[in-house]
Amino acid sequence: MEVIAKSNVEGSAAETSKRATRIFLIRHGEPVQGQGKIFLGQFDVPLSEEGKRQALLAGKSLALKKANPKRIYTSDLLRARETADIIAEQLGAPVEPDKLFREMAMGIWDGELIEDIKAKFPGEYARRGDDLRNYRVPGGENFYDLHGRVTREFYRIFEEDIRKGGEDPGDIVIVAHLGVLNALAEEFQRDSSGPFNSQYYNNGEVAVFAVPDWL
Repeated sequence: MEVIAKSNVEGSAAETSKRATRIFLIRHGEPVQGQGKIFLGQFDVPLSEEGKRQALLAGKSLALKKANPKRIYTSDLLRARETADIIAEQLGAPVEPDKLFREMAMGIWDGELIEDIKAKFPGEYARRGDDLRNYRVPGGENFYDLHGRVTREFYRIFEEDIRKGGEDPGDIVIVAHLGVLNALAEEFQRDSSGPFNSQYYNNGEVAVFAVPDWL
């Protein structure tokens, strides 16, 4: 599995009028920040002004790369949906919110200050740090839960949009969250050896993948 490019702004210098399907994964722009860092799973917050700027740059990057999706899939959480809406203005494709592309559910910790959780649940916080893939916050998900729902939804989209998409099915564009991008990137590369979130994607970053040979 080859990563073709990752960029926030620049497009590819070599463009062709007809190309194979590509997969574009975009991390949402920066959300509104509170007074301290929180566990941000499915807690719903909108984009900040900087996040809107990052979304605009992501849209420009996709336009320069001549991304050609039939629709833009996005997590239905505000920070992703608003990013997708801004991108859609430049690509001229409809936005399709999808709750299965939400970030990992953080259960009773979601939306809480990290410092408060460390103080209230020091043992649980330490256990999570020791095993990020398997640890599940009460009422939430672990990485394998996230990976399962995200990849199943991607395969559904691939079957409907690409396999049954006719002669020119276009590209797949998904706007989502860091955990979702990591789960999909890991699946495309068939690599589960590294730690969770070993690949960091900045807010508004665009990652471009070729369709894996085994799909």
